[in-house]
Amino acid sequence: MATTAPTRVVAIIAAYNEDDVIGQVIADLIEQKLSVFLLDHRSTDRTRAEAERFLGRGLIGIERFPDESGFPERDGERFAWESLLRRKEELAVSLGFEWAMHVDADELRESPWRGVPLADAIGVVDRMGYNAIDFAVFHFRPTGAPFEAGTDLRRAFTHYDHPKSYDTLQIKCWKNVCRANLVDSGGHQAKFEGRRVFPIRFVLRHYPIRSQEHGVRKVFLERRPRFIESEHQRWHLQYDDVTEDTSFVRPKSELREWDADVVRAELAIRHRGVEQLEAELERCRRGQSG
Repeated sequence: MATTAPTRVVAIIAAYNEDDVIGQVIADLIEQKLSVFLLDHRSTDRTRAEAERFLGRGLIGIERFPDESGFPERDGERFAWESLLRRKEELAVSLGFEWAMHVDADELRESPWRGVPLADAIGVVDRMGYNAIDFAVFHFRPTGAPFEAGTDLRRAFTHYDHPKSYDTLQIKCWKNVCRANLVDSGGHQAKFEGRRVFPIRFVLRHYPIRSQEHGVRKVFLERRPRFIESEHQRWHLQYDDVTEDTSFVRPKSELREWDADVVRAELAIRHRGVEQLEAELERCRRGQSG
């Protein structure tokens, strides 16, 4: 029986002070047969040290941003999202892999099929003639005891909520047919001519806030003071409603409990093609009623 060569995929991560999760994120991608490249945005914690453990074992490089990236010095002192996205665009081309994936440092990615590693699933998508992958994002929230570094994220966080409307589009994996444009969408989608998106979404498990203490530090010290105002108005809306009285710890009754089988069945039933047909039907109904 003929065997199919594995699809070569690189995950490109940008990180700033994510030392409690970066090791697990990198290890999980490597376990799923991806290579990983890390942009360390001048982290002041142990992010780089935690990542270095994987050099030569699936992590193909660490680049200090902006110092080693050719971007302005001022980008090191601010949350320079546009510059980081441009660097990811460049790396996706220069690293020379068949596929690239734009990944944040607080995410775990999974295929829509239980037990199928990401790289194998991307290979199936490729062989079917598609060249881009959308993700369904699930925001996991702290519900109890503080998260401890090294704890399995999947076990520690069991309840999630769905994204706001501006977070639903997540076309963040693409075939390297040309340089993709990440900047125009603020990183929400890779745009390129001839894009053909696979109808079934893959899984994006997001862990943006891990505890009350982590939320306060991230929002009020590591994000808001470092935002570039022009970028904030376009992209960084997720913390606009957060105040000093905000509780980042949520009661489980307000969230949905994770059930991998149910989630994957829902992704198969309500895929992008179904949504497009529903939208077209709604347009026709409005036209008739007008």
